[in-house]
Amino acid sequence: MIVINPTYEALRARLSTPEELVHSGTLIHKGRNELYVTEVEGVRLCIKCFGFSNRLKRFIYRYLRSSKGERAWQNSMRLRAAGFATPEPVAYIQENSIWGIERSYYICLYQEGKTLYQWGEQSLETIREGVMNLAHFAAGLHDARLLLCDFTPGNILLSPQGFVLVDTNRMRFKPVSDREGLRNMAGLWLSPEAASLLARTYGALRDANPEQCEKWYAADRSHFWKRFASRHHLTDSITHHDLDGSQYTYDFKTTIR
Repeated sequence: MIVINPTYEALRARLSTPEELVHSGTLIHKGRNELYVTEVEGVRLCIKCFGFSNRLKRFIYRYLRSSKGERAWQNSMRLRAAGFATPEPVAYIQENSIWGIERSYYICLYQEGKTLYQWGEQSLETIREGVMNLAHFAAGLHDARLLLCDFTPGNILLSPQGFVLVDTNRMRFKPVSDREGLRNMAGLWLSPEAASLLARTYGALRDANPEQCEKWYAADRSHFWKRFASRHHLTDSITHHDLDGSQYTYDFKTTIR
């Protein structure tokens, strides 16, 4: 099964064979899912491939729940309709069998931009404007009842046009409280000073008490990074190798109090 954005209907024949697209593309990320970049008839595309580790999940995503590819498509459409930037959806594809879904794919336009991992090494004065802009962006999302579950540095690109959300297959659509909104941002790579500015600005924008929001956010970040460090057996810092070859290090121990 394939669903295509009418704007890109001319690409249907090529998009209908996702395995060939993947083989002709460049792998830029391999984890639970795989991310490829390729070009089709002059259009640069990003392809996310979702695999399934067991038969139960294949059955669930075939018959009981929307596939990850379909949810990425639907959520991206909804974000764009609400006025928030995310790469334009091109298609989603499901490979089904009687036993369930074998693989699903989400295809969108490739988006240039730098991830927010870079903020982990930068002083508040360097990123002050960006942090305040991110507070506005997040408050706007949450006021619109949009909660991106993976609100992490790698899923927020900073482009010349502003912030762009990627990896949209996990979202919730519901009223978002001030505390829930702050907790949603706990995994961002920020110095304590930058985190305080983000929390206070976010709180003021949502008509909440900035001082209380600052305290909540400090507690949320401490809890997040303690758990993260424990799960990954880390002691004081973490290093990320970005897709463009850049390397960033975050001294997360400053958040654990």
